[in-house]
Amino acid sequence: MDISARLSLPYLLPSQAQKHVTHNAALERLDLLVQLTIEEFDASTPPSVPADGGIWALGAAPSGAWDGHADELAAWIDEAWVFVTPQTGWVATDKTGGGMRLRGAAGWEPLIPSAFDNLQGIGIGTSHDATNALAVASDATLLTNAGAGHQLKINKAGATDTASLLFQTGWSGRAEMGTAGSDNFEIKVSPDGSAWSNALSINAASSNIGFGTGTPNYPLHIHRPGSMGAALQLTNGNSGSGPSDGFWFGFSNKAYFWNYEALDTQFATSNTARMTIKADGKVGIGTATPSCGLEVAGAIRAASHASGARPSAASVGAGAMIYDTTLSKPLWSDGTAWRDAAGVAV
Repeated sequence: MDISARLSLPYLLPSQAQKHVTHNAALERLDLLVQLTIEEFDASTPPSVPADGGIWALGAAPSGAWDGHADELAAWIDEAWVFVTPQTGWVATDKTGGGMRLRGAAGWEPLIPSAFDNLQGIGIGTSHDATNALAVASDATLLTNAGAGHQLKINKAGATDTASLLFQTGWSGRAEMGTAGSDNFEIKVSPDGSAWSNALSINAASSNIGFGTGTPNYPLHIHRPGSMGAALQLTNGNSGSGPSDGFWFGFSNKAYFWNYEALDTQFATSNTARMTIKADGKVGIGTATPSCGLEVAGAIRAASHASGARPSAASVGAGAMIYDTTLSKPLWSDGTAWRDAAGVAV
């Protein structure tokens, strides 16, 4: 053979005349192919004024001076076109578009996508393994947009599989969010990586939201385990302002109500109980310990009306009481007429 196997460089032969011609031809070919830079890929029409040393990767149907040299490299050297057939595995820089291309069986392909397809794994700052094909050790990882928005997609094969984000401490799970074992979105927490509690669940079918339950039955379902305290507490941050157990609200430490473990319900202002409903049904106003069906601490004042401005006894119903300011006496309704303490209709 009188040329090299890979770049087709001409060899100097024994007793060859004008060896410098062969040598210069080899240097010319090396000058074209080493650090290969392409003016245009898939080119079809020769430029009117080609740059000396410029190289074009021709397409399937080139014309003019390139006719008959489909899929070859065309180089303008010393006012003439030199054609080279590229080989599989050559790498070239795209001078116009940027990036690099790899010569493959189907032609010139972008180097990065093809070079990194179907890898067994990749580690950035660390090593990957069979489970973690992509492993990154870094202070932060940035995923940004290439134009407008950006989506991070975690896909699973079936509904009973898992697509989630797992947060760990010392390689032990502490929190997990995603669709684990179903298509419901859940957030779970764990103190040790073994025992997990459902903190929040959004049902995929009904959109019901559950706190403390994975099966919310209502648009907002808050589950209170029997051995725990309040199912929901809205407080003012003032510890000790209400009972430690129960269901209660706080509004700027002014008004709230709660349900004790004893099942009593209280309405209060400024941390002072104003009305209490005991578990046995007794109601206290101004007292937390009513002794009868209704006990009022202090006085009870009936509505006051002048005789000519009283509502009709029938409209208020039997048993209603008022104070007649004209007669200066209390009256009660029998459902038809107003009567005084002696039972006389007035």
